[in-house]
Amino acid sequence: MINELQTALDLMNDGQYMPAITILQNLNGLSPKSENYRQLFMSNCWYKLGEYQWAIDIADNLLQRDKHNELASQLKYLSYCELKDFDNALKEMLRFLSCNEADLYKVTLEELLTDIRDGFINEEDIVSKIKGFALKYDVTIDNPNGK
Repeated sequence: MINELQTALDLMNDGQYMPAITILQNLNGLSPKSENYRQLFMSNCWYKLGEYQWAIDIADNLLQRDKHNELASQLKYLSYCELKDFDNALKEMLRFLSCNEADLYKVTLEELLTDIRDGFINEEDIVSKIKGFALKYDVTIDNPNGK
Protein backbone atom coordinates (compact mmCIF):
# COMPACT_ATOMS: atom_id res chain seq x y z
CA MET A 1 0.00 0.00 0.00
CA ILE A 2 2.93 2.32 0.62
CA ASN A 3 4.02 1.75 -3.00
CA GLU A 4 0.60 2.95 -4.20
CA LEU A 5 0.85 6.02 -1.99
CA GLN A 6 4.27 6.80 -3.50
CA THR A 7 2.92 6.22 -7.01
CA ALA A 8 0.06 8.63 -6.31
CA LEU A 9 2.54 11.21 -5.01
CA ASP A 10 4.68 10.83 -8.12
CA LEU A 11 1.63 11.28 -10.35
CA MET A 12 0.53 14.30 -8.33
CA ASN A 13 4.00 15.84 -8.62
CA ASP A 14 3.80 15.31 -12.40
CA GLY A 15 0.47 17.15 -12.54
CA GLN A 16 -1.50 13.97 -13.22
CA TYR A 17 -4.14 14.62 -10.57
CA MET A 18 -7.00 12.38 -11.74
CA PRO A 19 -4.85 9.23 -11.99
CA ALA A 20 -3.46 10.06 -8.54
CA ILE A 21 -6.98 10.47 -7.15
CA THR A 22 -8.01 7.12 -8.63
CA ILE A 23 -5.18 5.39 -6.79
CA LEU A 24 -5.80 7.32 -3.56
CA GLN A 25 -9.54 6.58 -3.53
CA ASN A 26 -8.86 2.85 -3.70
CA LEU A 27 -6.39 2.70 -0.82
CA ASN A 28 -7.79 1.14 2.35
CA GLY A 29 -6.40 -0.17 5.62
CA LEU A 30 -3.56 2.33 5.88
CA SER A 31 -1.79 3.22 9.10
CA PRO A 32 -3.00 6.49 10.64
CA LYS A 33 0.09 8.35 9.37
CA SER A 34 -0.30 6.99 5.83
CA GLU A 35 -4.03 7.76 5.91
CA ASN A 36 -3.17 11.37 6.77
CA TYR A 37 -0.88 11.51 3.74
CA ARG A 38 -3.57 9.93 1.55
CA GLN A 39 -6.10 12.57 2.56
CA LEU A 40 -3.58 15.40 2.24
CA PHE A 41 -2.67 14.24 -1.28
CA MET A 42 -6.35 13.94 -2.23
CA SER A 43 -7.14 17.40 -0.93
CA ASN A 44 -4.20 18.81 -2.87
CA CYS A 45 -5.26 17.05 -6.08
CA TRP A 46 -8.83 18.37 -5.83
CA TYR A 47 -7.47 21.85 -5.12
CA LYS A 48 -5.24 21.68 -8.20
CA LEU A 49 -8.24 20.54 -10.26
CA GLY A 50 -10.31 23.51 -9.07
CA GLU A 51 -12.68 21.39 -7.00
CA TYR A 52 -12.29 23.63 -3.98
CA GLN A 53 -15.23 22.40 -1.92
CA TRP A 54 -13.97 18.82 -2.15
CA ALA A 55 -10.50 20.02 -1.17
CA ILE A 56 -12.02 21.80 1.84
CA ASP A 57 -14.08 18.79 2.91
CA ILE A 58 -11.14 16.39 2.75
CA ALA A 59 -8.77 18.83 4.47
CA ASP A 60 -11.38 19.41 7.17
CA ASN A 61 -11.73 15.66 7.72
CA LEU A 62 -7.97 15.38 8.08
CA LEU A 63 -7.84 18.33 10.48
CA GLN A 64 -10.42 16.69 12.72
CA ARG A 65 -7.92 13.86 13.27
CA ASP A 66 -4.73 15.93 13.07
CA LYS A 67 -5.34 19.51 14.17
CA HIS A 68 -1.62 20.29 13.76
CA ASN A 69 -1.51 19.62 10.01
CA GLU A 70 -0.58 23.02 8.64
CA LEU A 71 -0.61 21.83 5.02
CA ALA A 72 -4.22 20.67 5.34
CA SER A 73 -5.16 23.95 6.98
CA GLN A 74 -3.48 25.92 4.21
CA LEU A 75 -5.26 23.89 1.53
CA LYS A 76 -8.51 24.71 3.28
CA TYR A 77 -7.55 28.40 3.57
CA LEU A 78 -6.49 28.64 -0.10
CA SER A 79 -9.61 26.80 -1.27
CA TYR A 80 -11.82 29.25 0.60
CA CYS A 81 -9.85 32.11 -1.01
CA GLU A 82 -10.43 30.60 -4.47
CA LEU A 83 -14.15 30.44 -3.66
CA LYS A 84 -13.94 34.13 -2.64
CA ASP A 85 -15.12 33.10 0.85
CA PHE A 86 -12.60 35.31 2.63
CA ASP A 87 -14.42 35.20 5.97
CA ASN A 88 -14.05 31.42 6.23
CA ALA A 89 -10.49 31.64 4.90
CA LEU A 90 -9.53 34.02 7.70
CA LYS A 91 -11.43 31.94 10.25
CA GLU A 92 -9.47 28.85 9.20
CA MET A 93 -6.13 30.60 9.46
CA LEU A 94 -6.96 32.14 12.83
CA ARG A 95 -8.33 28.81 14.10
CA PHE A 96 -5.14 27.03 13.16
CA LEU A 97 -2.84 29.71 14.61
CA SER A 98 -4.77 29.80 17.88
CA CYS A 99 -3.60 26.27 18.71
CA ASN A 100 -0.49 25.72 16.58
CA GLU A 101 2.86 27.22 15.69
CA ALA A 102 3.08 29.11 12.41
CA ASP A 103 5.47 27.92 9.77
CA LEU A 104 3.84 28.06 6.35
CA TYR A 105 1.36 30.66 7.56
CA LYS A 106 4.16 33.18 8.17
CA VAL A 107 4.02 34.20 4.50
CA THR A 108 0.24 34.50 4.72
CA LEU A 109 0.58 36.70 7.80
CA GLU A 110 3.01 38.94 5.89
CA GLU A 111 0.47 39.26 3.07
CA LEU A 112 -2.34 40.03 5.50
CA LEU A 113 -0.23 42.69 7.23
CA THR A 114 0.27 44.28 3.82
CA ASP A 115 -3.49 44.18 3.23
CA ILE A 116 -4.04 45.84 6.61
CA ARG A 117 -1.43 48.50 5.85
CA ASP A 118 -3.02 49.14 2.45
CA GLY A 119 -6.51 49.43 3.95
CA PHE A 120 -8.01 46.25 2.47
CA ILE A 121 -8.65 44.72 5.90
CA ASN A 122 -9.97 47.07 8.55
CA GLU A 123 -12.34 45.15 10.83
CA GLU A 124 -10.84 45.84 14.27
CA ASP A 125 -11.27 42.34 15.70
CA ILE A 126 -9.65 40.67 12.67
CA VAL A 127 -6.86 43.26 12.47
CA SER A 128 -6.11 42.77 16.15
CA LYS A 129 -5.91 38.98 15.81
CA ILE A 130 -3.72 39.12 12.72
CA LYS A 131 -1.37 41.63 14.31
CA GLY A 132 -1.26 39.55 17.49
CA PHE A 133 -0.24 36.39 15.60
CA ALA A 134 2.25 38.39 13.52
CA LEU A 135 3.83 39.69 16.72
CA LYS A 136 3.81 36.24 18.32
CA TYR A 137 5.63 34.71 15.33
CA ASP A 138 7.89 37.73 14.71
CA VAL A 139 6.36 38.42 11.29
CA THR A 140 6.83 41.91 9.88
CA ILE A 141 6.60 43.62 6.52
CA ASP A 142 8.72 46.29 4.95
CA ASN A 143 6.95 49.56 5.51
CA PRO A 144 8.51 52.10 3.13
CA ASN A 145 5.62 54.57 3.45
CA GLY A 146 5.76 54.66 7.24
CA LYS A 147 2.10 53.67 7.58
